Amino acid sequence: MFLRKRVPRALKREGDRTTILLGEEERALLVDLAEQFRSVLAADNDPDLRRLYPAAYADDAERDADYAGLVHDDLLGTRLNAVDGLIRSAAAESIDNEELAAWMQVLNGLRLLLGTRLDVSEEDEFDPQAADAPTRALLAWLGFVLEEAVESAAAGL
Repeated sequence: MFLRKRVPRALKREGDRTTILLGEEERALLVDLAEQFRSVLAADNDPDLRRLYPAAYADDAERDADYAGLVHDDLLGTRLNAVDGLIRSAAAESIDNEELAAWMQVLNGLRLLLGTRLDVSEEDEFDPQAADAPTRALLAWLGFVLEEAVESAAAGL
């Protein structure tokens, strides 16, 4: 008989819903992070948010500014609504596809913000002795939960 190593799970697709397998502490952490993210988004002046609003016209500052003026408020509103959706559904046993989309948007936004603040790159290796190791571990965990959310969304197609 072969023993399989139990792989930790955060989310699991069941029918047309996604079951949340996170414990209470992990759910509380997500809510706390989402609330902090909301504060940063609402202030709308943090330069580390730049990866959430990439340039549409990198070679034309005027056209890019015009485009940003047209879409920025809508993008910000969508992100704030996603934060509210994650917070509302974090304690639920399962979430529907719309709630799952909100989770993915918040998880991705948090990863972009943290990654920018940490100045991470693909070549970086995790150093458990580094001063920023806890934040990098959080970034990795957010990536894990996002990956499972994406898998669940794909399974629902």
